[in-house]
Amino acid sequence: MSKPRLRREADLLLHRGTRTASGDYAVSRARRPANVARVIGALGNILMSDAAPFMEKFVAGKVFHLLQEPGAVAMKPASPLPLASQLQFALRNLALRGEPYEEAAAAINDVAKSLEWVASKTGPFASINIEHTHAHAVIAGMSGIEERSDVALGLTIMAPYSRFPDHIQFRSRVFLALSDCEFSCDDKGWQRGTVGSIFFNEAGHNVAMRCTSRPLLAAWCHVEK
Repeated sequence: MSKPRLRREADLLLHRGTRTASGDYAVSRARRPANVARVIGALGNILMSDAAPFMEKFVAGKVFHLLQEPGAVAMKPASPLPLASQLQFALRNLALRGEPYEEAAAAINDVAKSLEWVASKTGPFASINIEHTHAHAVIAGMSGIEERSDVALGLTIMAPYSRFPDHIQFRSRVFLALSDCEFSCDDKGWQRGTVGSIFFNEAGHNVAMRCTSRPLLAAWCHVEK
């Protein structure tokens, strides 16, 4: 049997579902909102800590260096938060791990309702109904609450017993596990992650993620080409 062809277009957020017909939001160069600054700082403190592996920290360092300069604030309409109960479950468990994860949980909770949550399409090896059991949101980046074209920083939430489809990413990306989960990066096979685990996937390589009885929550970041 031939191996299913991996979908390059399934690069997490190429399927943005809720923009207006014109594809534009009103943007402002106002000072970075407090909730956005808080979550950027909280995630940056973890990804830039001494415990972060070298390559992961190197890529994340480029992202957070660029994030020192605020982008434009996107004035977006309010939208319902999908998988709200799964997100709250994951955040409660994250907060129990103490600092710096308690601050990360509070910061994500503070900004979650302001984000635009969207779903990607299904693909090879995905769990049933994956289109309805996961959501991504961009904090800073193209289509993010902070609109910018140089980097992306975002979140992914997945319901229990979900598996994201195998796909090939266009960018070298760092993933920060904020729950128990498993990642398959750089064709190395499945690697188990717990809160604070950091994974790196090089551009052009296959990636997938999955979880079992508890929701998956992860942050991710990359530099745009």
